[in-house]
Amino acid sequence: MKFRVIFLKKKNILYFLILVLVLLIFLVFFFRNTTTTFNVTEKNSIKADLNGDGHDDILNVKNDNNKYYIEINTKSKTYTLDPDKDIKTLGIYSSTWPMKINMVDISRDRIPEIFIQSSYKDNPLQHIFHWNGEKFENIFSNSNSILGFIDYNNNKTPKIVSGAIVNNKINLNNYIFSNYKFTSYNYDCKDTFMGKDSVLYFINFIQGLPNNEAYRPNDIFAPNISGKSLSTIGTLSGENNKYIFQDALFMDTKCDKDGEASEVKWVLNFKGISNANKYVAKNYTITLFLKPVNDSSASCYFKIYSINIS
Repeated sequence: MKFRVIFLKKKNILYFLILVLVLLIFLVFFFRNTTTTFNVTEKNSIKADLNGDGHDDILNVKNDNNKYYIEINTKSKTYTLDPDKDIKTLGIYSSTWPMKINMVDISRDRIPEIFIQSSYKDNPLQHIFHWNGEKFENIFSNSNSILGFIDYNNNKTPKIVSGAIVNNKINLNNYIFSNYKFTSYNYDCKDTFMGKDSVLYFINFIQGLPNNEAYRPNDIFAPNISGKSLSTIGTLSGENNKYIFQDALFMDTKCDKDGEASEVKWVLNFKGISNANKYVAKNYTITLFLKPVNDSSASCYFKIYSINIS
């Protein structure tokens, strides 16, 4: 049997090492900015490294008398996530408004912060927890209904957005995580920011179903949106419910070469109450993908090109 021996020149070896290094940097950046979302039912356990020790921890969500409690079991200790002293609760269990947990590394220290969206007496709640080296600290809480993450797929400083719909307008507040605390900053969020104008039109339209199905606001949909996506509207209308918006989460999922969002994902939660029987209700989660469409005649810059219901 003959063996072929291949000799590599130093120049080729150098090029190969540079290629490997570039791939490693890409992978580190990609996984560092990954977000993971969990919808919580009556009881859930989530595995993730939450304190940066290289071992998976277990986050347990418990429902005691319809009140949520969260514990984190690390390799050496059990921690309890304590709510804000003014809000005093992580929320109450509701099948029509489930708790949602997002793990996002906003500090870029490879340890994810814990973002919780839930409700209390039909009002939204938001809590954010950060591992400070000793415990999981509640660094932010409020009763807003909209949570957003931007600049996670580029080299800009990650930003967190929290807001609500007030007087038929989406009002947003902007924050960065600096020196282990949330710091607000002024930013003029135009109506087109992350597609919030299109999303608001969509929310109002869904809340008007089934009566206004024929008056679909076509200006908010991309020209190439599929018939399958649009058929979801007919599905919602056909179920003959009254839809009530509860909360939302959004993030930029793709960016162009200049770091500007080229795709935005919105996850909207509604409570659907049967018009035939007001005691019958369930949760509807609608996921939208939007992209910019340059159309000088249209008022909405980001348009919806995908709709999914779960």
